[in-house]
Amino acid sequence: MARVGFPSVLTASAMVAASLLAPTVVTPAANAAGKLWGPIYAKSGQTAIGSADGDFANNGGVYATVGANWRDLRDDGMPTFVRVEFFFLVEGKWESAGSSESARTNTHASGPLSRRLRHEATAARAAIHVCVDRNALPDFCSRDAIVSFNY
Repeated sequence: MARVGFPSVLTASAMVAASLLAPTVVTPAANAAGKLWGPIYAKSGQTAIGSADGDFANNGGVYATVGANWRDLRDDGMPTFVRVEFFFLVEGKWESAGSSESARTNTHASGPLSRRLRHEATAARAAIHVCVDRNALPDFCSRDAIVSFNY
């Protein structure tokens, strides 16, 4: 019978213990993928001049976050941006939580727009639209993309 030295037994024991513990390591659960929205289009007449798409998700149980990708489809000096109005469902009624706007761009961009989740609410909703900024004139804006999630 071969004699096993103490360092070999310790190393083997450590390897067995590590292999047994590896599957039981506790990690935070990932959030479900966000609900997709878009594409939506800002139009001048029948011509699309701005577009956007993205997702809406529960961000770590802390924020309702719209991930947005927006594009200026004409590069005509009128920048494109995304505007989001947030709502929370409290006692069966949707309450506005204000709005946020993305940066304006003459090309394309992406980024998040968020609101802190309300502890008294049971769901979050976002009304999202893409707009083309026309200085002193009313903006060209898309119809709203409406997305919600429960929490």
